[in-house]
Amino acid sequence: MVRRIVPESDDPSLPALTFRVLFLGSILCVFGAAVSQLFFFKSNAPSFSSFFIILIAFPLGHWMSKVLPDHEYSWFNNRVRFSLNPGPFNKKEHLLIGVLAGSGASAAYAGEIISVQDLYYKTELGAVGGVLLLLSTQLIGFGFCALTYRLLVRPTAMLWPSTLVFVTLFETLHGGAKDSIKETRDRMKFFSYSFLGIFTWQFLPAVIFPTLTSIAVLCLMDNNNLIMRTLGSGYDGFGLLDFVRPHFTPLSSSVALADDQGQSLDWSVIGGTGALYTPFFAQASYFAGLATNMWIITPLLYFGNFWNARSFDSPLAAHLYNSTFGRFDVKEILNPDLSLNETRFAEIQPILLTPYFALSYGVSFAVLTSAISTVALWHWDDIKSAFGNRDGAADIHVEMLERSYPPIPTSYYLTVLGGNLISATVLMMFWPLQLPVWGLYLAILMAVAFLIPVGIIAAITNTTLGLNVITEFVAGYIFPGKPIANIVFKVYGYMTLVQCIDLTADMKLGLYCKIPPRSLFICQVYGTALGSVVNYSRKGVINSKRPYLDGSMVDPTSQWSGRAPEIFMSASVIWGLVAPARFFSGQYAVLYWGFLIGALLPVFPWIMHKRYGGPFWRKISIPLILHGSIAPPQRPTNIIIPGFLVSFASQFWALRYRTKWFEKYCYVLSSALDAGTSINALTILDTEHCRPGS
Repeated sequence: MVRRIVPESDDPSLPALTFRVLFLGSILCVFGAAVSQLFFFKSNAPSFSSFFIILIAFPLGHWMSKVLPDHEYSWFNNRVRFSLNPGPFNKKEHLLIGVLAGSGASAAYAGEIISVQDLYYKTELGAVGGVLLLLSTQLIGFGFCALTYRLLVRPTAMLWPSTLVFVTLFETLHGGAKDSIKETRDRMKFFSYSFLGIFTWQFLPAVIFPTLTSIAVLCLMDNNNLIMRTLGSGYDGFGLLDFVRPHFTPLSSSVALADDQGQSLDWSVIGGTGALYTPFFAQASYFAGLATNMWIITPLLYFGNFWNARSFDSPLAAHLYNSTFGRFDVKEILNPDLSLNETRFAEIQPILLTPYFALSYGVSFAVLTSAISTVALWHWDDIKSAFGNRDGAADIHVEMLERSYPPIPTSYYLTVLGGNLISATVLMMFWPLQLPVWGLYLAILMAVAFLIPVGIIAAITNTTLGLNVITEFVAGYIFPGKPIANIVFKVYGYMTLVQCIDLTADMKLGLYCKIPPRSLFICQVYGTALGSVVNYSRKGVINSKRPYLDGSMVDPTSQWSGRAPEIFMSASVIWGLVAPARFFSGQYAVLYWGFLIGALLPVFPWIMHKRYGGPFWRKISIPLILHGSIAPPQRPTNIIIPGFLVSFASQFWALRYRTKWFEKYCYVLSSALDAGTSINALTILDTEHCRPGS
């Protein structure tokens, strides 16, 4: 696959980290971070797409190469030379702009802590504490990438499928070295037609025909039948035989709501599964878990009234319920100082969950232990080879990169890691975060412990397993009654892993495109730091829209919502204030078995492969099956059919029976559809919000 897409040539003389990169990257990073931060509190907010950054940087970069002076400046007796315009805008500059801007053009996860403390716990970190929190949570993970390069970047087997889409896009825009002039023109024409087609199509369900919001076959057959509605609804049911459903809720939210609204017949729904570039075996495992749970296991539990399933208002709801199956109000169990009101909690306990959502916690435990077992069983030899032989896992792209460009010095990693560890330590010592310094280090060590197994699965299957549930669980046991400590522990553990994985993926992209590693590292760190500082602007949004965000008033325009921080606050109460020892008592104690079951499940396909051989058992991914089974409500239940069909058509049928078309156009199609959908979403959102009161 890589051989068909990635060029096996390079021009080391091309300038990479230029003035154009820093100037355009900084502007797009600040703009993206500010817009993402503003959208975070909007009720229908999309993400700020990397494809938008790449497409808008392309004409801007060429424009700067035409208007900037090409005079070369020199300092220190010509030992340092610098030019505003070192030549034509090239692919390496373009990619570094994308890395710099994309790394910071998002709403930082730690911003949730700032929001929750301000809106609900009435405490503030102040500007210095807030910026230190944002910077340290976003940057500590980069320091551990020194551990991942040899194992997760150099080996050819570590494919990182999503990076191939970006490689194809850059090769299409700049004319790849592997392509003839005709092939480049053909790809560009195909990209243009696909981009315009999806951009136009997206207006149909979003604006012109909003009734096309769901194709629920069973509901169309008999909408008056409760069983048919429950099985077929893509909103509050199991999505059986559904084709699409609205989806606009950011996947970064810890809990998504069942009544989210957005676009349908939407490529952002299907494309969000990576259907056009994720290997088919990975997609098959993911959809097998999702379909089995949504269409068989959960319906049986629901109609069998397991744990009073039919008493809840929705079978897949992620809400908290009281003993009478009404919505649980966490404020009922809080004292004025936000500690747990033991008397009131004893009166209204237990806190109930829908059976699906309760079991999803047990499955979440199983996902992580199954990842460790899977890597130990299937990839132990790869790990020994990667660390034991410097050159054994290298391929032509590694050889070309390492021959032409110096590696990232260990001092770079240590500087980023050490500086931000010191910042985080000072933060724990002098700001009201309830977490002791040793708790901070424990959270980071948990991330490091899961880095290799989670990284290998991400590199091969295009799926990153998060640590949000397990970190909440551990913090809840160690620091009961401390809700702020719980969410701080979670954010440091979760983000250390995620940010390390993100930089590792970008290092693989840089390897494919022959980007100087030091330039890529500098752009990633600088962009992330710049975006983190801009992210603190959320304080201005909170202060200006506080009544709408804390729930004391309802926004008459329905544009501003505190739903995301409220969910984060609820999690802090359940995991931190109530704590797992109370919450997972009684009927929910059985969920602890998820740890053991997850560790044992991967042994079965491994034994079958050892006994019978062949590729089938090796392609079964237990972590992905489990991960897919608990995808709702964050992912819609009715992506199963369209997502699987697109994956089968591209990664199985086209790859085997239309190989030439697949090699030439499949990844071009994926990048065009993703880019067109992103630009369309921003266009529609801009139109919706350019009116009074928005």
